[in-house]
Amino acid sequence: MQGRMIRAMRWLACLLPLLFAPAGGAATAATAWPDWRAFDDAFIDAQGRVIDWSDHARTVSEGQAYALFFALVAGDRQRFAQILDWTEKNLARGDLRHNLPAWHWGQRDDGSWGVIDANPASDADLWIAYTLIEAGRLWKVPAWRDTGRALLARIAAQEVVQIPAGPYLLLPGPQGFIGNDNSVRFNPSYYVPSQLLALQAEDSRGPWLRLLKDYVALLPQIAPLGRAPDWTVWRTDRIVVDPASGGTGSYDAIRTYLWAGIAPAGAQGPDLRLALRGYRDMVAELERIPEKWSTGNSGISGDAPPGFYAALLPYLRSIADTTNYEAMRKHVESTRVDGLYGKPARYYDQVLVLFGKGYVDGRYHFDANGRVIPSWQ
Repeated sequence: MQGRMIRAMRWLACLLPLLFAPAGGAATAATAWPDWRAFDDAFIDAQGRVIDWSDHARTVSEGQAYALFFALVAGDRQRFAQILDWTEKNLARGDLRHNLPAWHWGQRDDGSWGVIDANPASDADLWIAYTLIEAGRLWKVPAWRDTGRALLARIAAQEVVQIPAGPYLLLPGPQGFIGNDNSVRFNPSYYVPSQLLALQAEDSRGPWLRLLKDYVALLPQIAPLGRAPDWTVWRTDRIVVDPASGGTGSYDAIRTYLWAGIAPAGAQGPDLRLALRGYRDMVAELERIPEKWSTGNSGISGDAPPGFYAALLPYLRSIADTTNYEAMRKHVESTRVDGLYGKPARYYDQVLVLFGKGYVDGRYHFDANGRVIPSWQ
């Protein structure tokens, strides 16, 4: 009963501004994206906390960052502000300009709720900074852009490392990813080409374009058969297989294809898609997406959840693979139950649907400089 009352109050709060909004304006856009509305209803509470119900009702900074972006794409400014407020107060000690957000918040062993792991996650940090900058531009709120720029400076200082006479690498977080032998463990799916392109335009002295170029140059080593791993390692002067994960690709790595699919040409999109095409060939041969694969010729296993299929849609469309695109799209649609995808509906699948299906449905795209262009603009 209480849950229904909360949802009704939220629905009324969203409806009232729409009743008095000019027709065709951004205020109507929030109700025009059913997948976003279903995600909001199922996974975001009234305060703006994104909840992963499948993992002890925890919240991760990645989820907050993604929800900020989706709220911007939906033109849902009220929800954007709520998500931002919860993130800043609970993950960044009340100040995103001076603190990177903690990556993991949830119920502690003593039963209390709060930060469980304060180490930030650079993919979430970059998405938050990028989205704040873009929200400031699109909604003309200078304070959001200023906060995004301040956060970006902290990311550059704490989560980017330059290898002497080698590449720039994006650390997954400030702590725990540089070995005693100075090897660097990193996650290829943390590199979002369109994002890095836009951030370089915003911060011309930053390392963002260099990160992108070095990532593209390293891809043939990271994914020699076009099959990206979840994790990889830079050691001495080259990429080596991550000993902890054995070069396996799965829930992280699928985003590598998503980001390549939505990348504009200026973000070296064509080169990225070519380097990763071997994955598409594997999927075409299998006539399905596996849950796991490896950078080599073995390790293919399991059946992927619906989010993987949605994540691959932009990539398949970008390389004009109409046959596989249509098959994957039909598969995604077949998994839709009561507005969500998969049964049970899991948080991460919905995120990948919002990114992948949202992109091919025209909810957003990126211009040549990596700036997001939502359909309501």
